[in-house]
Amino acid sequence: MKKIIPFTIIYLSLVTNVHAMPAFDRNVDPVTIHGTQLSPFIGTDISSLRLYKVVNKRGKQVLEPIPFQINERNKHGDRIFNFDGEGHFLPLKRTTLAQQDELVFMAKDAGISMGIPNPLLRGDKFIEIILTDPLTGSHAYAYLVFFQRNAPPLSPVRYIHFEPGTDRVSTDLYTVGFLKKEPLEYNYFLVPKSAGGGGINLFSGFRMSIDISAFWGKLRIHRDEHDFKSRLVDYILGPIMVIRRVKNSMNVMLGIQSPSILSDSSFYPDYFEFPSIVNIPMNLSILSNGKLLTTTNFNKNAVGMVFYNSNNPQGLKITGKMSYAQKHLNMGPYDWAVIAGPQGAWMNRVVLGKDVPFTKNLYFVDDERKGEIADTGYNFGNLIKAHQGVYTFTSYIYVPVGYKPGDERAWLNIIDYPITTMIYYQGKLVEPIKVELKKSKHMEDKYVF
Repeated sequence: MKKIIPFTIIYLSLVTNVHAMPAFDRNVDPVTIHGTQLSPFIGTDISSLRLYKVVNKRGKQVLEPIPFQINERNKHGDRIFNFDGEGHFLPLKRTTLAQQDELVFMAKDAGISMGIPNPLLRGDKFIEIILTDPLTGSHAYAYLVFFQRNAPPLSPVRYIHFEPGTDRVSTDLYTVGFLKKEPLEYNYFLVPKSAGGGGINLFSGFRMSIDISAFWGKLRIHRDEHDFKSRLVDYILGPIMVIRRVKNSMNVMLGIQSPSILSDSSFYPDYFEFPSIVNIPMNLSILSNGKLLTTTNFNKNAVGMVFYNSNNPQGLKITGKMSYAQKHLNMGPYDWAVIAGPQGAWMNRVVLGKDVPFTKNLYFVDDERKGEIADTGYNFGNLIKAHQGVYTFTSYIYVPVGYKPGDERAWLNIIDYPITTMIYYQGKLVEPIKVELKKSKHMEDKYVF
């Protein structure tokens, strides 16, 4: 009996640990798998790939197809688009998977582990993708399968849509639109009633301005979003995401435009992100003054919503009239801001690019007389430390419908604690291919091996 007790204790401990494992609960994160991690499938026909999850139904494991897309890139790492700015389809020159491509799907669509090998998978070959939440250690699983012939139907689920005529992206959670003449600027945002919002546009417009003065005020330069000349040139449309490419140049002076820069905005089912561009025409160490603002100006439909940010988590109601509390907000550097109410929810976070010396102070004005209702964003400091050149930073817009203080954490985790992935083929861990690509000519710099 004494010999059995220790074994029983160990057994019970193991059972307890299994049941104590928290559920995988990352419901808003996209997952991007670089082609360098998909070596068993390099060279296979993309149209013959399928992605599956495993679920338990009535005590049996069942395979279900889940939506995914392959975003292709050329040998330089630049994106290959499947539509031009007018909505015309662009046939892809390559139909096979390459090591610079990307597999994208939603973490919430992953399922349970089925164990390997398993007769459920009848494709010619497959890999197991294991997702791990670094905060909890919990896992979810997806299975990428290649069929030599007679591939089963794809998942019918499509999370996102794009209408190039109106330049609007829509999902079940939001619709966002851009100015036709200035597609760099977004001026339309709503949360549909079906998602718990008001189904009305909440935006007046996006603002970005830079004011600098030097030589004791004798030289003054003002640039804002209207000084950009931009046009939608291409886009990628898949069931998981939309990527808009906009060509931008800025009026430097006397009608002279700066060299064009290509910027890519990405849209997922629950949020979107886009780069901002600041072209500094000179070394700013000679400045006597400098101010850079990027803000989102809401409209009358936002009255009654509540403003929160990382320095002001208690929340302040938006009225269109500056209250005492609003005038005395903590205007220091902050990480995130939320505007939420029955009309919907909007959350903003800005991540600075490499070598950007600016600080991110709060800008907030709620004064209808000035045409600024919940006009909120970033008042960047330390401009004097900027040298001549182009600076970029990425703005993330999340849609935390039904927001309560503390809910922002799930959205911050996308960047702060990204989901990790491991890939297994024939029971062995797949090691990423090491490649070196030439630097792309456009702004996006996330494709790093």
